[in-house]
Amino acid sequence: MAPRRDHPDLLIVGGGPAGGSAAITAASRGLWVVLVERDGSATERPGESLHPGIEPLLGQFGLAGRLGTVVGARHPGVWITWNGSARFEPFGSDAGGAWRGFQVRRTALHGLLLARAAELGAEIRQPARVTGANRSPDGFWDVETDAGALRCRMLVDASGDARWLDRRLSGPLTPRSPRLLARFGHAEGSCPARDEAPALESLPDGWLWTARVGPDRYAWVRLAVGGEPGRETPAAFAALRPSGPSRGADVTWHLAERPAGPGWFLVGDAAARLDPLSSHGVLKAIMSGMMAAHFAAAILQEGAAPEAAEAQYRSWLHGWFEADAERLAGFYRQLGLAEFGPLGSTLSVTPELV
Repeated sequence: MAPRRDHPDLLIVGGGPAGGSAAITAASRGLWVVLVERDGSATERPGESLHPGIEPLLGQFGLAGRLGTVVGARHPGVWITWNGSARFEPFGSDAGGAWRGFQVRRTALHGLLLARAAELGAEIRQPARVTGANRSPDGFWDVETDAGALRCRMLVDASGDARWLDRRLSGPLTPRSPRLLARFGHAEGSCPARDEAPALESLPDGWLWTARVGPDRYAWVRLAVGGEPGRETPAAFAALRPSGPSRGADVTWHLAERPAGPGWFLVGDAAARLDPLSSHGVLKAIMSGMMAAHFAAAILQEGAAPEAAEAQYRSWLHGWFEADAERLAGFYRQLGLAEFGPLGSTLSVTPELV
């Protein structure tokens, strides 16, 4: 008997990298998946640079041959000027040659992931908005959307900063860093100095990132610690034509103390967020979606103990957050930013170590 369209195994809320990867992974495992995305098109975020480590993951999804359709530029590393010291930092290499990062169009990447999920049998409802959800005594979720009611066995919150499910379960998050604001924009023209590799330079209150992201198209991101970043186009792009107004984003770090529970998982920015200096936010979003989907399949198909799966997911998520947060805090301490403590100190970002 075919599964009912309104009774999926897994309901995913959010169609970004985390939600798309969860849908692909779960559908490939044989789960009946519905993904609900409220926006008709994805919203651009500060930074469009992807770590080379994302390539094998997208290959696992069956997208290796399509990646070029969303890539605007590739580069072997980054020019870094940090606290007065300048160097070129390559990504690395192997027998196949130098590893190269990606500059991608985020909206196109989201579409690519959702299209692949649909090919594998996932149902994509977009635009559609979740309006309510309750867990019944029999362990199922009854979810209301403006595209119809759904009854599912498990939920994945991939709604990003909206934190749709986590807000219902946990309420406001405790910030895990000083307030971090970013402003980003695009410009068009020619800037040969940025054509071979992006540049990251420290500022007295944060940092500035500049990069070529496509033919005759460049992007910049400026972050300020505890203050407002400048809105003006960076000097490196002074000769370029601004492409639309710059926009701002709050990228203060946060971490969900409980990223999984009975019948649900949080993935991507809904579970944890670091600022773009981490350099692999999209990679971690995709990995979190994959892991949550694998755990969901193990619970639903193999009878895995939910408590053990939840604990393993939490340990992985908190472990990488702790490591990356301390690494980033060290960079900020090098700038003498008192908000991150004195040089050599250890940043405490969670009340307990995992």
